[in-house]
Amino acid sequence: MTDIERAIRKLRRKHTFPRVAYRYVSGRPLTGREGYPYRQRGKGRLAGWQRQVVRLAVPTVAGVTVAMPEQTMTAAAAVGVAAAWRGRRRLVQRRFHREYIAPTLAAITPPLGLQTGVALHVDPTLGNLTPRLAKPLSPAEEAVRLFYGQRIEPVVRWLPEHAQRCVWALQRAARPLTSRLELFRRPGEVLGPHIELTIDKPYLTDDQRKLVASIIKSKIPVADLVESWHQVGPKVRARWTVRKRPPAQVGQAHVLQHFPRLAEWEFYIGQGAGDVPVTISLRDDSPHIAESAGSGAGKSVLAQLIAVQVLARGGRVVILDRKGSHRWALGQAGVDYCSRPEQMHDALVRLAVLADERNTLAMHEDEDWDCGPRTLVICEELNATIGQLANYWAAAREKGDPKRSPAIAALADLLFMGRSAKVNVLAIAQMLTARAIGGPEARENFGIRCLARYTANNWKMLVPEAAMPRASRTLGRWQVVIGGQATEVQVAYLTTAQARALATSGEVPDSALSRDVPGDGDMLTLRDAIDAGVLPWSYEAAKKRIQRRVGAVPTARGSRGNADLYARADLAAWVASNREEATS
Repeated sequence: MTDIERAIRKLRRKHTFPRVAYRYVSGRPLTGREGYPYRQRGKGRLAGWQRQVVRLAVPTVAGVTVAMPEQTMTAAAAVGVAAAWRGRRRLVQRRFHREYIAPTLAAITPPLGLQTGVALHVDPTLGNLTPRLAKPLSPAEEAVRLFYGQRIEPVVRWLPEHAQRCVWALQRAARPLTSRLELFRRPGEVLGPHIELTIDKPYLTDDQRKLVASIIKSKIPVADLVESWHQVGPKVRARWTVRKRPPAQVGQAHVLQHFPRLAEWEFYIGQGAGDVPVTISLRDDSPHIAESAGSGAGKSVLAQLIAVQVLARGGRVVILDRKGSHRWALGQAGVDYCSRPEQMHDALVRLAVLADERNTLAMHEDEDWDCGPRTLVICEELNATIGQLANYWAAAREKGDPKRSPAIAALADLLFMGRSAKVNVLAIAQMLTARAIGGPEARENFGIRCLARYTANNWKMLVPEAAMPRASRTLGRWQVVIGGQATEVQVAYLTTAQARALATSGEVPDSALSRDVPGDGDMLTLRDAIDAGVLPWSYEAAKKRIQRRVGAVPTARGSRGNADLYARADLAAWVASNREEATS
């Protein structure tokens, strides 16, 4: 060995300890092996920065423990609680992955011919997936959980809840200032709980997409999801999101916002999923509308909403209503309110003649020819109305007249009239059977069908081509079916004053039958008439006079709850007839 080699070896021995200390502090392997980078794991189980943190933390913690044992034990206990909580969450996540994600991936990858490159994300808060994994508790576990919920949890949650309330208060106070920053914020996509599938393939066929969708729906039991596929780019992405429900309430503000933007043949009916306005077209969708719903579901509210829009555009409305469901229209200009069978009979016959004349003229005009103001015919409780018209004609028919009621025949003719006549029928019934409307061929003319609080039999009878969603218990929530596609809608509700204000916003002509119908303020019950001084008798005496048919007993024009409504003029004539009989 030469002198130079001895000097080099001595130099190496001299710097061995500093070199090892440097490797210890920097997180490098103590032996100096290569392949262990600082940022990534490389060949080791930890990255260089992780080894550095561990090596520096151990002596630091040991020194602090010796110097401050009590404070260190407190901090260690807090760290242990946090670690236990995080470990519990990881166990729950692993169980969630084992029960839902792993079996779903195992079912998807073989049909696609892929062993890797398929990623699935499922939000634990989606539906009731996490509660399904919960096992029944023993009596002891229930007692411990009850004790924790009543004694410990209120104390633990007191500080976080009050801190959150303080944050909310500060946010409300700063809202006038922070709201100005929204002008500079770009709208982002708000997904909420969802399922997302990513596949390392540029394209999937329709059959493959259907297979994947069926596997997702069967392995992850969450109902009422909206499916969307994105196949632009090198990867295929599929997403299932929770269907957004319509708002709980829709009122006059929504109607005034959307109604002026629509064409003459379009009508706003409410808000759909995602607070999107829903409209129907009597030219593009169907010239006739059918409503089928149980009692109290809001059939008259939807009919009123369409009727006031017709009136606001200068149209006419004919209401066939025996029970008085549309008191807002009493005395309204442009409304023919037919509450008696003879009025209904005459109105339907005249409307059939009008529609036939318009169709005849339309044959010699251009396609965009306007035949005049639109006429909407509202047939309330069609099942009972058809029977009343048949009974009236059976009593009024003379020798040589047809056996079938001309009014029922006129209603059937109106249903077969085209869009050019601009005479539209809105049929309302709890169950719109073929017999109630005049046969199955007549019912097929209703291209717009609205259902609420429906049963399975009613849905299959009216719209068998559309998948039946679960009926909602929310008041005013309807399913509007057009062309086999059902749209969930929260129908706008208008009060009587709001409906009258919107109906009178357009210039409408007066109606002949409306002159014979008393206004809303002239309709009185017996008790109201006695309180107003119209009837000079007591309530019991007035009831006895009606039962015994004393004098010119008035005919009830409607009802308010269980009490009959009478016209003020008819009541005054009744009092006058009783006085004449008394003087004679």
